[in-house]
Amino acid sequence: MKIDKVNSFVNPNFGAIRVAKTANVVNNLTTQIDLFKIYRGDRPFLQKLAEKVDYRKLAPYLAQDMQQRWQKILNYCITRAFNESNSSYVSVSQDKICGIMTYSKDNNIINLDCICAIPLSKAERVKQFKKTMFYQLFKDASDMDARGIHLDAVTDGPFELVSKYEELGFKEDKKPSKYISMFCNKHKIAEQLRELPFDIEYYETGETKHINLLKYLT
Repeated sequence: MKIDKVNSFVNPNFGAIRVAKTANVVNNLTTQIDLFKIYRGDRPFLQKLAEKVDYRKLAPYLAQDMQQRWQKILNYCITRAFNESNSSYVSVSQDKICGIMTYSKDNNIINLDCICAIPLSKAERVKQFKKTMFYQLFKDASDMDARGIHLDAVTDGPFELVSKYEELGFKEDKKPSKYISMFCNKHKIAEQLRELPFDIEYYETGETKHINLLKYLT
């Protein structure tokens, strides 16, 4: 998927803001993930992210077709994040980008366009990445008083996803095809916001300073 070049003069002073710091413990190891909301000034960063991330190097344990599939998912996620009507976040762990999420809102329903993990290095995936990003998504949905969250789960991706989404309160709402349409209602969103803090410590930063995310790609 082609990512169009962007204006290199976009002002980074209107870039990302760190909205939260999180921590989780898995097997006695603590993983810290910072969440940044991205803005129009982050377009050069998104362009660089598309150029820099190579799943052939980051996921050598996968077959070539699955590496290519993961790359396409990332590129789609970045393309959607370019849309100014979307709300988008990137996550950072160990001073490296470890994932991206973007969503839109229509008729008081949040549509999760894409969520994509980025390994920090060869075969090193960040633990609890998806739950951390979904906690932010559920929090946004609650703050907006959204009726629910819709997503299309891919069935030909590098990992099995449907059962993971079911654990997060989503249910299939259409017959399976290339994508499986799933929905998490308002009740389940509230339920997840009560349950996820047992796994994830979430601290809202209240920061207003804009940050140039390019420093995490060096």
